[in-house]
Amino acid sequence: MTQTEKIEALEEMFEVDAGVITPETKMDDLPWDSVAMLSLIALVNESFGRRLSGAQLRSFKVIQDVLDVMEQSV
Repeated sequence: MTQTEKIEALEEMFEVDAGVITPETKMDDLPWDSVAMLSLIALVNESFGRRLSGAQLRSFKVIQDVLDVMEQSV
């Protein structure tokens, strides 16, 4: 999966318009709540076979942090 495809998947998950999310997008600028965290856990688990911990979720400050975790699992 390319970075563009990963960002598109995140835009769909966050239910934001295409082009809204970039690697520099701050998590605080998105609807980053417990439901989004659960959705991200499911996305990463299903698409990349990787489990995210609560500590990892809380450590995400920008989208690049999420993309880095996705890259590690490839």
